[in-house]
Amino acid sequence: MTLAIIMLLMPADALAKRHQKRDIPLNGIIVNDHIVFSDVAPYIKNSRTYVPIRFIAEELGFDVKWDAKTKKVSMSDGKSTVELTIGSKTMLVNGKKVKLDAPAEIKDQRTFVPLRAIAEAFGKKVEYSNDYRAVCIGDDVRFNKNYRVVYYYDTIDPVITDYEINIVTYRMIVNGEEKRFETVEELIDVILDDFEQYKLTGKSQYGLKVYKESVQLVDANTYNNNYIKQKAPTIRIATPEDEKRWAEEKKKNNEVKYTTEVPEEKQLRDDYYVESTEDILVGSWYGPSKVTDNKGGKLDVDVYTYIESLGGNKYKLTNRTILASDKSSQFFSEQYGYYEFITQTLSVEQSYSVYGQTGYFVNGGWHANEGIHHLDKEEMRLYWDHFDSSDYIDKY
Repeated sequence: MTLAIIMLLMPADALAKRHQKRDIPLNGIIVNDHIVFSDVAPYIKNSRTYVPIRFIAEELGFDVKWDAKTKKVSMSDGKSTVELTIGSKTMLVNGKKVKLDAPAEIKDQRTFVPLRAIAEAFGKKVEYSNDYRAVCIGDDVRFNKNYRVVYYYDTIDPVITDYEINIVTYRMIVNGEEKRFETVEELIDVILDDFEQYKLTGKSQYGLKVYKESVQLVDANTYNNNYIKQKAPTIRIATPEDEKRWAEEKKKNNEVKYTTEVPEEKQLRDDYYVESTEDILVGSWYGPSKVTDNKGGKLDVDVYTYIESLGGNKYKLTNRTILASDKSSQFFSEQYGYYEFITQTLSVEQSYSVYGQTGYFVNGGWHANEGIHHLDKEEMRLYWDHFDSSDYIDKY
C-alpha cells in the first residue's frame, strides 16, 4: 500500500506505449476444460513449472491457508492435505515427508509453487507439451481444442471469456466467427491486452464475465480468529460488515493511539480531499518528495495523494504534485492500484491520466511512476519501494 511518488520529467513520446510484447514462458495451463492465465505469469525454473498458488488452488478446489510467521502454505481438498514451507525442499503430504527438487518460493510479492509436485500430491496427472508450450492437468490430454479462457487477477474477481481460443491453430472464435493469427504469441497478446483493458475500464472488446467470487489467502492467525470465515472450498473476501467489526475490535485492543505525522499547515483539504473510512487505504495522504527536471536536477515538491476504493481491492489514486518553491506550479495524475492482502502492499500502475499542469509543469511529460507501496504497522504511513525509504506519505 504505499504511496510516495517519484516523478520523472521525460518527453511525451517516451510514454507512447506502455505494454511491450510479452515474453510468455507458457501458452497456458489447461485445467477444468479451459485455459488459465494470470496477471502474474507462471515461469519455468530448472525445468520445473512454477505457478501462482492462488489460481492453481482455486482451479483444483483447494482450501489454502498461509502462516506469515513460519512462511508455510497449507492446502487441502477435503481428502488430502499438503504443507509447504517457502524455500524448503520437503513437503508434508497427509503428514508424511516428501522430498521436492523444486521448493516453493516468493517472487514479485506472490507465492509460487511447483505445479507438478502439487498437482500430483493431490492425485492429478500433469503433462507438459514442448511443442505447444502448454501444461495440461487431468486424464483427457488435448491441446488441439477450442477452450474458453479464465484469467486470474491479483485482487479482483477472476473472469472467463465468452469466446474460445485454440493455441495449436492460433484461432479465436467470437460469436461463432473465427479470427486467425499468424502465431500463437500474436493470439495470446490480443487476449492479454483485452484482460488488461478490462482491469482498467471494466470493459472487454471480445466478451468477458466474472468467473466466480474472488478469494484470498489469509494468514493462520486471521483464519483462526474467524476474521474471515470459511466458505468451502475457498475463503471469501471480507464484507464491509467484517471490515467495520475489525476496526471496532482494533480500537478496543490498541492501547496506543496513533496520530498523523502531517503538520496542520500541510493538511490540504481541497476539492479532492477524501475522508478516511474503515478501509485502511482510503483517505488523504501527504509527503514531501522530489521530481527530476530536464537537466537531471532534483526539485522539492509536496505530493498529496487521495485514495478511493473501487471495490475488489482495486483503488484509484489521485495525486496532486505542487512545486515547493512555487505553489502556483502543479499538476495532477491518476493511477490504479491493487492491494495484496498477504504482503500488505499496494501495486500501482504508471499514471493513466495527467492533467491540470500550471507554471513550471506546463511543459514536459510528467507522470507518476508504477511501483510497490508498503504500509507500516501503524497503518498511517506508506513507503515507496521498501520500508524505511526516504520517500513516503502520511495519512492525515
